[in-house]
Amino acid sequence: MPTELPLRQLQNALKHQFDVYEDDHLGHLPLRFSAHYQRRDERYVLSKKATVWSVENNQHFFFYEPKTATMDTFSEFVRQLDAHIHTNANHSSQHMSSIYIGLLLTATVPSPELCQAARRCRSLSFVKWGLHGWAERYAGILLQDGSELYAHKKGKPFIEPFLQIYKT
Repeated sequence: MPTELPLRQLQNALKHQFDVYEDDHLGHLPLRFSAHYQRRDERYVLSKKATVWSVENNQHFFFYEPKTATMDTFSEFVRQLDAHIHTNANHSSQHMSSIYIGLLLTATVPSPELCQAARRCRSLSFVKWGLHGWAERYAGILLQDGSELYAHKKGKPFIEPFLQIYKT
């Protein structure tokens, strides 16, 4: 099966809940595609003018496909992802959590050092000391045929539901 078909199926699976953008960029890195999800819950007293509370959650996927998967390309991808998080972090009082997931797509099995770096790649930062929520960042490596995912164990539950298309 060509690798283009599973990636297109993954993109279509994300389109049901996410806003998917093809040919996006992360800093100077060209992305295969990115997907963004935003959810906002609000409670009102009598009308929308009297809000009791509101909560906002965001989830962002970034799919990067370099020519070769090396430690340098992975670390540059993580650096660009961190810069994006720093410049685009939500600072509103309604913000609760943002999850940023960067996946490096590769056709070949990466080196053991690169797999280990992907399994350890996690960042958690609090916005205004936690008063305006937090931002989590996970970066991993996904083989294009979907046979293997190398990511932090706490980031896998956010990714694995969308990888079910590879199993069918």
